[in-house]
Amino acid sequence: MTADVQDHIDTANNAFWNTLCGTTFANSIGVTDDSPASLGRFDEWFFKLYPYLEDHVRSNELAGKRVLEVGLGYGSVGQRLAQAGADYMGLDIADGPVEMMRHRLRQAKLPGDATCASILNPPFPPASFDAVIAIGCLHHTGDLKGAIAQCRRLLKPGGRLTMMVYYAYSYRQWGQAKAETRHYLLRELMGYRGVVAGAKAAHRAAYDTDLEGNAAPHTDWISQTSLRRLFRDAGFRSSSTKLENIDQAGFHKDRPREEWLETMWPQIWGLDLYATAET
Repeated sequence: MTADVQDHIDTANNAFWNTLCGTTFANSIGVTDDSPASLGRFDEWFFKLYPYLEDHVRSNELAGKRVLEVGLGYGSVGQRLAQAGADYMGLDIADGPVEMMRHRLRQAKLPGDATCASILNPPFPPASFDAVIAIGCLHHTGDLKGAIAQCRRLLKPGGRLTMMVYYAYSYRQWGQAKAETRHYLLRELMGYRGVVAGAKAAHRAAYDTDLEGNAAPHTDWISQTSLRRLFRDAGFRSSSTKLENIDQAGFHKDRPREEWLETMWPQIWGLDLYATAET
């Protein structure tokens, strides 16, 4: 990818993600301000929607650790990390999430800070952090491989990256992008290791939209096999992956989502690919 193309993606991401990820849901549950009560109501909804998230983030293990969170959204994960005793720093490409995270920290009288920059060019020296948390953001950068490499550069020896990206072989991919998914599978069988990129706006909009219904500027999807290769290429010592998440589209409408989450299906063709990589 050329520098001009990356600059275009960065600029578009800055504008798109300035509106906090989760705003549509916040509005739907009546959260219209940033008071402790309102943010607490949002966080209750957020962690109920993703009940498995804490199993991956493991905030209870990060007390006293220097932690970088990449992609801040509404600030739910960041506040939980700070409350758990992490030495917290947030990073986001847009000002809106940074200001929300700073507000949360001030309001809750928690230490920590957040800054506006891209993970592709982070303002931190090498080996600055014990852990990097990046839930649902690196696949929007336009350079997933470069983002993972930067996370590795920022980690101390023995450090841990925890991340979530969209899964290339989920039921949604097979249903909405069958030809592209089949092509990706054939390429992987022939040795390709990388992402599914270049999706049309309608496809990207099935995952992320703004308040006007516009799709996120860039989205990648990746398989477990290709993601493990990116980890090895970046110099991680070991990694593990697990599929999570399901919605109630299509035939999933016949049972509550909470019940589907308890079945084997999210771990077979779930929407989201969670991964942990260690230096």
